[in-house]
Amino acid sequence: MQTIFDAEFAREPWPVLRSLRDDGGVHRVATPDGPPAWLITRYADVRAGLLDDRLSTNLRYSRGDDYRGFAVPEPLDVFQSSEPSDLARLRSLVVGELRLAGDWSERAAELVGKCVAEVNGAAEFDFVERVALPLPAVILGELLGLPESERDSLAAWAEATMAPDARPRARDTLAAMQRIISAVIARGRDGADDTMLGRLVCSGIGGTAGDSGELPGLLFYLLFVWYEVLMDVLAGAVLTLSTRPEQLAELLSADRSVAVDELLRFLSPQVLASPRFATTDLVIAGRSIVAGETVLLCLASANHDPERFTGTVESNGAVALDVRRAPNPHVALGHGAHACVGAALLRPVLASILGELYLHLPRLRVADTEQNVPWRSGFRHRGPLALPVLAR
Repeated sequence: MQTIFDAEFAREPWPVLRSLRDDGGVHRVATPDGPPAWLITRYADVRAGLLDDRLSTNLRYSRGDDYRGFAVPEPLDVFQSSEPSDLARLRSLVVGELRLAGDWSERAAELVGKCVAEVNGAAEFDFVERVALPLPAVILGELLGLPESERDSLAAWAEATMAPDARPRARDTLAAMQRIISAVIARGRDGADDTMLGRLVCSGIGGTAGDSGELPGLLFYLLFVWYEVLMDVLAGAVLTLSTRPEQLAELLSADRSVAVDELLRFLSPQVLASPRFATTDLVIAGRSIVAGETVLLCLASANHDPERFTGTVESNGAVALDVRRAPNPHVALGHGAHACVGAALLRPVLASILGELYLHLPRLRVADTEQNVPWRSGFRHRGPLALPVLAR
């Protein structure tokens, strides 16, 4: 059994992942909490695993001493325990609501402008603290139509959980998450505004006054899971583009939706998909996996597999960034029934944010070398913990 998830992996996972791909692609590894799991690293195997109905996210299929993951309690576990047909229905509902939300470009310009105005004139500041950490709360508040008090609560949760000096992990703040979600649902029921939140509360998933139905689980993913991914990819994009000015120029002059997909592939802020549990004995890349054992599908490794993605391979084993890459069949946001429910929102929002960010701060760049930037996590998610930048 191999131990790979350490501080160095958080900063630079690519050499380790390349070695694992080259050595069969399927390995027994120790997780940071101790219990073992199977780690799948090659693109073809990861993508097939994401579509394999013999691998379930439902904890009831887990057995033995393997890693069980972040057990989300009811009623927040909708996307962990639901059947594929229910997941497809919920995802369709969210996508429909996003269409009703319309074009985000103008609103993103206003929201990013307000956020950047707070650092305007500063020669140096921490991009994570001043922009990447607070901005998702602003975006989600605007999208869902959250009242000011709930926006403040969401921002406070992010600060307590993901700031550089924060102690607890997201899994340790479930009580705070549940309080925020309960308040959001209650406010949505009381309000008469025609907002995304109001429509979700009034829809079939909103349940009744005594039963919130599937809505808590949907809000859990929109408010918290999506939050972390946006924060990490935004800070990671600034870090990456600071040392690749030619790629930044391409991003600003070309189709930013294409560039966003490449940034998601290259950065892979979601290192692993949610744990899967084998519902029966099966074989992956020649390795026998027993029913009940845990399978970790490594999205980050799949996204840097040179067998699938062509282009110059950098010295650390990562397939080089190419913001014009198309087609781009990355799995950064998952694939299949359990793909990220916020994917339809993340792409246009991130494209708009990046355009506005460099419009307001055209000289934005990292103040230190990439090697000195501290990284958070390195297991399920990864992103810069702090990012000192120069704006002038």
